[in-house]
Amino acid sequence: MFGKLRNKLILTNLGITSVIILLVFTVIYLASTHSADRRPLIQENSLGYTNEMEDFVEIMVRKERDVAARELLVILILSGVSIEILVAIVSYYLAEKAIEPVREAYEAQKVFIANASHEIKTPLAAIAANLEAADIKGNKWINNVEKETTKLAKLNGELLNMARIDLVTEVTVKETNLERLTKKTLESMMPRIAQKHFTEDINAYGKIKINKADFVQILEILMDNAIKYADKCINITLNNDALTIENDGKTIAKKDLTHIFDRFYQVDKSADGVGLGLAIAKGLAERNGWTILASSENNTTKFVVKF
Repeated sequence: MFGKLRNKLILTNLGITSVIILLVFTVIYLASTHSADRRPLIQENSLGYTNEMEDFVEIMVRKERDVAARELLVILILSGVSIEILVAIVSYYLAEKAIEPVREAYEAQKVFIANASHEIKTPLAAIAANLEAADIKGNKWINNVEKETTKLAKLNGELLNMARIDLVTEVTVKETNLERLTKKTLESMMPRIAQKHFTEDINAYGKIKINKADFVQILEILMDNAIKYADKCINITLNNDALTIENDGKTIAKKDLTHIFDRFYQVDKSADGVGLGLAIAKGLAERNGWTILASSENNTTKFVVKF
């Protein structure tokens, strides 16, 4: 993230510098060549030469002007390139200095979120266990507490997952039967999937080197999203190169689609959750070197994860 920010600052500085250099050096070159062209090469009979000799001298002077113009152009180009290199080096140093406090604050924030989420997890589990042990049925207030505790536990888990993605960049892969893993994961979701018209085309042959936990979590997030927003139909396609999940429903506007993987961004503000699911899916995909894409048109929304 910070590498992209640094590169953006450097490219911005180089772009501005390039425009300035191009304008200034163009003016210098045109002014110099125009001024030289306006001067007479030699005054008529000023040298006392014959006409043939004066024509020869004029040709030689014109050639010298052309050579000088080319040399000036080369000097200007080399000077421009040298200045750009110098600007790039200085911009890199200044960009690193500029984003260093932001990076430190961001790292501290990640550690805080991870630690806080971990600490919150224990009392939440205790509250849920005590509510279950109390075995109070039919009390709407207790039901509300259970509902909100479940919601808070889910949010806390998402925050912890997001912090782990930021803090843990290395992944462990091993050979996995992706087809079997996918079908096993879908089995646990069948009670919810059964409410929709579900079709699947799962054809991943052999064993693939992959991080099982990250793949399962991405699959669960995308399926949960499809179940939540599908009107009637959900389709999943899997092969050795990509996972595709489609659902019908309202087309996502382009302005929302560009932000759909942003943290805490929600297309439907009234929906449950806080907008971390797809951000977590993207973070997991990028950590593994995969690409995750979203498209939505003609009342069909599609997510594609390319391995």
